[in-house]
Amino acid sequence: MPKPSTLIAALVILWITGCSSTPVVHNASFSEIDQDDSGIIEWYEFKAFYPEASPKSFLEADLDKNGDITPVEWEAYMENYPPE
Repeated sequence: MPKPSTLIAALVILWITGCSSTPVVHNASFSEIDQDDSGIIEWYEFKAFYPEASPKSFLEADLDKNGDITPVEWEAYMENYPPE
């Protein structure tokens, strides 16, 4: 497993370089995405659940920019970007 700082750096680089993306409707519950039941959503889980998602989507949900999404961050993200 890469270090969180390495993962964050890679995600930021991808985001900055303007990865093209298809809009993704994030409508799953936290527990559906957290496949290993660790209590956090990591990039690989997010990408596995939403294959079309860009790193930008993940970074928007990762409010404290530490490389993972907590239940509180996911709830806030869903309030700001509700499913259509």
